[in-house]
Amino acid sequence: MTPDVYSAVIDQAHKNGMRVAVHIVKLADAKAVLRQGVDLIAHSVRDQEIDDELIGLLKKSNAAYCPTFLREVSTFAYGDTPAFLTDPFFLKDAIPAELARVKQPQFQENMRNSKAAQWYKDHLTLAMSNMKLLSEAGVTIVMGTDTGPAGRFQGYFEHLELEYMVKAGLTPMQTLVASTSAGARFMKASDQFGSIERGRWADLVVLTGNPLDDITNTRKIDSVWIAGNRVPPAK
Repeated sequence: MTPDVYSAVIDQAHKNGMRVAVHIVKLADAKAVLRQGVDLIAHSVRDQEIDDELIGLLKKSNAAYCPTFLREVSTFAYGDTPAFLTDPFFLKDAIPAELARVKQPQFQENMRNSKAAQWYKDHLTLAMSNMKLLSEAGVTIVMGTDTGPAGRFQGYFEHLELEYMVKAGLTPMQTLVASTSAGARFMKASDQFGSIERGRWADLVVLTGNPLDDITNTRKIDSVWIAGNRVPPAK
């Protein structure tokens, strides 16, 4: 998308009271859209290390940064057989047809031979270190995964995203805040949801393990509540 087009989109969206997220890959593109006042950088800067200029632009715009590491992982993970494909927690809800597709030898070979997939694999570490640098600089980090399309297993990938954020250097608490109240503040809806307070919309996941001790404890689900109502257990 050329600068004249995306600047017009951003401007018109803001005139209509809408917030704008832009999907980027490169540092230069992130800076360009931030100069136009974009509200959210979606996906990670992963072509080079972030610099003080980018940090300044993010802070000036009060923009948030959503790394979506699992979007990157999904582009190369099936070149082999990732360990999570045998995880009982994953298999419990994985769509059988999609699971079969990503395990097909030809599909895996195509991914192994994909230059784009290899590029994302090679640059994942840089994407992770960039998020850590931005967090340390005080930029708002929000969790997201880009799940839903083929090969991105919604539900399970959210748990994996939390793990990758911790691997990238955030504490479990920082990761949970990025996944709850920080996102709500970015959406200007923190008076409605994002924290456990009187008057908030009561969507809760009750766990049997403490995720502050180990972020994978988010998988130890006792119950799920939506608007204060317990979701019946799956039969």
